[in-house]
Amino acid sequence: MKKAYKYRGGIGVFDQEGQSIFERDVNTLVNNQIYLPTVDLLNDPTEGFYNDSDITSLLDVFKDYSQNVKKQYADFLDKLTQKGVYSLSNNINNELLWAYYGSGHTGFAIEYDIDMLKKSLNHNQYFQFIYDFDVDYKKSIPNADMSILSGKNKDVTPVLKVFLGTKSLSWKHEEEYRLIVEEKGLFDIDYRAVTGIYFGYRMQDSEIDFIMEKFKGRNLQYYKMELVEQMYKFSPKAINDKYIDVPKYCANELPYDIDELLLPESILGKEAYTYKDRLIEALEIVKYEPLINKIYNATISMESGSPVFIIWAYTNTKAPPVKEFRFSLDEKGILVREEI
Repeated sequence: MKKAYKYRGGIGVFDQEGQSIFERDVNTLVNNQIYLPTVDLLNDPTEGFYNDSDITSLLDVFKDYSQNVKKQYADFLDKLTQKGVYSLSNNINNELLWAYYGSGHTGFAIEYDIDMLKKSLNHNQYFQFIYDFDVDYKKSIPNADMSILSGKNKDVTPVLKVFLGTKSLSWKHEEEYRLIVEEKGLFDIDYRAVTGIYFGYRMQDSEIDFIMEKFKGRNLQYYKMELVEQMYKFSPKAINDKYIDVPKYCANELPYDIDELLLPESILGKEAYTYKDRLIEALEIVKYEPLINKIYNATISMESGSPVFIIWAYTNTKAPPVKEFRFSLDEKGILVREEI
């Protein structure tokens, strides 16, 4: 399970409108959202630097024959400027990141389960909406050549790393891991993608309690950064959740009518219909799933000889607008959710 970390500021930092950035960031997380800016809004003014002189020179030489390709290339570059970028670090112990992004160690850091976070943003195997990679750090800006226009390589990650994933060696200490999403702005995520909160070495107890109260019932792991004795290092120390005994957090609870969802026995088939109660068992799991707003269909397939319980729901997003859930029975007859 890959983990990555987002450093956030503490009390006393305000945006251009005078609003507390600390409270904004906490509330965004409480609402199960993340914000993905475009590359021009990132703090490094050299973000997105690249050398595409080989491409532009060749297009210029053949300008009488390449106007369509030239336009496609310009459209491609424009689309890159509209993609959302989420920057994290692979390192939670970096004192420089705690100083820069954690407001002089008074802020906090969010621990993400990256697999869960990616599923939040891209929950359909047939729809590629998100790309991820570790940032490359180099002495000089990357070169873009004509191979990116060939269309032969179906994996676009190397191309994205040239345009949106390469930085100066000066930033190497950040050990950045980056998500690139087809759109920008606020995105809903599965609350289970957040697995822990790390409090800065100088964060006040009142602010720690504020965050714990906001996230009560979510079964998060909490840590406080501590100095390692006689060393220039910080290390996280696990601390107790002050609200461990409160009821479990519930992000969703959708109603459903099994008789409206499931086809009648005469159409579905007698054998499949005998598993109706197991389908209800699956529905009782799905109704609590975050990021969906309506269960609109459910069925039981016997094509493999064993029952497969399939449930479809509308999502909170437009891309893709639906999500499929599949369950089967293991050798002990226990309901098991399948990966899709």
